Amino acid sequence: MRKSMVLGIIVCLLLAVGPPKVQAQIREAPSGIAEEQREEQQQAQIREEPSGIAEERKEEKEAAQKEPREAKPVELGGALLPNWRLVIEPFFEYDHISGQNVALSGFTIFESILIGTINITKLRRDIFIPGVNFRLGAFGSELMLKVPYLIRSDQNMYGGTGQLSGRTIEKDLSDSGIGDLELYWYYPLIKEGTWRRWVPDTIIRLGGYFPTGRDPYHLNRQDIAGLGLIPVQFPTGTGAFGTSGGVTFIKSADPAVLFLNLVYYYNFESHVGLAGSPPINFGNIKIGNTFEYSVGLIFALQERLSMNFSLDQKITGKTQQNGSRLADTQLDAIQFNIGATYMVSPRYTVDMVVAIGCSRDAPDVSAWVRVPISFQF
Repeated sequence: MRKSMVLGIIVCLLLAVGPPKVQAQIREAPSGIAEEQREEQQQAQIREEPSGIAEERKEEKEAAQKEPREAKPVELGGALLPNWRLVIEPFFEYDHISGQNVALSGFTIFESILIGTINITKLRRDIFIPGVNFRLGAFGSELMLKVPYLIRSDQNMYGGTGQLSGRTIEKDLSDSGIGDLELYWYYPLIKEGTWRRWVPDTIIRLGGYFPTGRDPYHLNRQDIAGLGLIPVQFPTGTGAFGTSGGVTFIKSADPAVLFLNLVYYYNFESHVGLAGSPPINFGNIKIGNTFEYSVGLIFALQERLSMNFSLDQKITGKTQQNGSRLADTQLDAIQFNIGATYMVSPRYTVDMVVAIGCSRDAPDVSAWVRVPISFQF
């Protein structure tokens, strides 16, 4: 009897205790599931947050990298200016030359036109070109005006003639003056990534240059013993109007930017006739046309600093006088450029380049510095 009573009490206790536990488990189950869901959401947020931050940083980095590129000319992989941004760009270029003929930026020297058959046995020439570029972004395109000033110093060694035959004569000359004005218009034809990911930015360029500098014909000449009649002034321009057209391809390959520039310069024929003092009859002069290409890359070292490397080649045809081609007036100038761009502030940038001549018609060494100063309207 007692045993049955004890068993009954135990059964009652089990029945009384068991269901609440099951109910508690049932009540706790949704809470556990909700907790797991909350943990999964938190982990998802943790995973998403760095991605969003990385995306913002990527956009900021791209914008920061584009600003230094706006300091560079489009032909060297630079970016077009945004609308109504004006850039005043003082620049200074130095060229050291040991050849008689030479192709510079927007300027060509042909000694055979200037001094005829006089033989230069040795030449040391230094050209300094200070100036200013004005660049304006407007209506989705860019305008640029270049205003150069040339300072030239020559140390020439001539072979003497007549009584001074067999002797070497040294003559130092120097001169300066404003160069030819250049005006260019750039327009973005195709945006990078259009149609296919590999499609580069494509920017077309149209330009013209105007003979505001001293031409190679209207020069003062002197009869120097042992040399004959030679110019004592230097030209600072080509003496001819010209036009140009080209295209630039720019492709981003983070952290680098690749570019290829192709341009063709056409020089119009000019009637010179009698020119200089004493006068010489030059007749009609047609400077040879030029094809130029440059290929290179810009490599971002950090948000404010980048380096650039490029190879540039200019091929110029022979100059014609009265329809006849002049000897030794064709040019093939090749240069290898190494440069750096540093953004001092959002408004000020310093762009430096050193160029090494790789052919006879290129300067032995060139160096130039640009300091673009930006103004937003």
